[in-house]
Amino acid sequence: MDAVDKLAGRMEGDADFKRPLHALVSFTETETGKRLGILAAHFTLSRIDKSSITFLQLLRPLEADQEEEEGQETMASDVYQNKLFTSIIERREKSRVTIRAFVKRSDDWLSETLNLSKEQECNIVLLGVSCHRLNPGLCQKYFRLKSDPTRSEHHVLSQFQPSEAHILSNISSFMSRNPMASGLLLDQGWNSLSSLFVPILCPTDVQILPYVLFRFAEKEPVELMIWDAIGILASDTKAQKFYQLIGKKIEGKVMLWDGNQKIDRAFIQGQDLVIMGSSGWAKLLNAGLPWIDALPSVLILKDNIL
Repeated sequence: MDAVDKLAGRMEGDADFKRPLHALVSFTETETGKRLGILAAHFTLSRIDKSSITFLQLLRPLEADQEEEEGQETMASDVYQNKLFTSIIERREKSRVTIRAFVKRSDDWLSETLNLSKEQECNIVLLGVSCHRLNPGLCQKYFRLKSDPTRSEHHVLSQFQPSEAHILSNISSFMSRNPMASGLLLDQGWNSLSSLFVPILCPTDVQILPYVLFRFAEKEPVELMIWDAIGILASDTKAQKFYQLIGKKIEGKVMLWDGNQKIDRAFIQGQDLVIMGSSGWAKLLNAGLPWIDALPSVLILKDNIL
């Protein structure tokens, strides 16, 4: 049974989409943590009770007599418990989601994140990185260098500043080592989440649609534009069935990009958030499209819950 068959079966039974989610939200900057927490809230609050969100704010260790850096302030407890989720929770009065929060100082944020996810028995881990630490341009340079098999990892990382190399190496390890569903938010900021763009650049990207559609769009007043760049929703009969099931469940919220038109910078800049699979993200970065540097916030999902 391939991925599309499994997804169609899950949608028809809806069992996986009703089971509780236990999300770990890992971040450094407070504003990024707030935005990532909102996404986690949409995922967890969209289904039955007994879900949980565990926040892990990882701050860089302070050296002797060093003052707190800008963006290193910790998120206040009332943000976790009330302000961050009030507007979302009010729409689901019966929801009971457990909120936990941890603040640690560590250089080894990868191990801290993975260890806490195991300790809290999380089934999805969401990592947020601010644009001033990592942007699509750096990601593109890293992926293009790594695509040459003659270059060692050491050589690839030597092409970056030490801080850039550190985060690129750790994020690559996070996406490959984490055995559960994972999400990476490249945070450019947003004022609202009303326009979402979902590219499908390889067959495995289809598996992110349940997250987008049933843990977010089903409950929210959003417009979702799907860019089926490989034509799988039109050419594959199983994918067609899958897309028809989507249309029935969230009628009027999903649009397909016209393949005869080019995507331009103006359209990309008008989006609030791009959501895509990890394989499609790698392909996008290697494609050399002229609007990569105009991308808004990007949520990259790797789903192993099939």
